[in-house]
Amino acid sequence: MDATATASDSPFIQGRNARLYGKPRSECPYPEGSEERAAWIQAYDEAAKTDEARSP
Repeated sequence: MDATATASDSPFIQGRNARLYGKPRSECPYPEGSEERAAWIQAYDEAAKTDEARSP
């Protein structure tokens, strides 16, 4: 991450936000096998679990 990057630039935050805004998991912009993709998918899945826990 460079000096001008913010937390919202992180793949983790991007993945969480993608889930919160209703984007499909398949829209992950990072290449297969990359650390960024792993973080994005992890955050997406965690946000999905949070959504399920909130559902009645």
